[in-house]
Amino acid sequence: MEGTPATVMITEPFQGLAASFSSTLGLPGYHNVQVPHPIASKDEDSLKTLAQRVVATVESQLIA
Repeated sequence: MEGTPATVMITEPFQGLAASFSSTLGLPGYHNVQVPHPIASKDEDSLKTLAQRVVATVESQLIA
């Protein structure tokens, strides 16, 4: 792929929807990072912990 590196962060229940959209847009297998649902109700410390768990995955997808 060319352009700006990108990935999508989604909560687990929306994994299928993201896969469907990426295929529809001609990008099957587009990178995404799945996180537990829900995140809106998590406090700041929980969100920081979650971010620490996924940062390596996000980074690897952005430099791939």
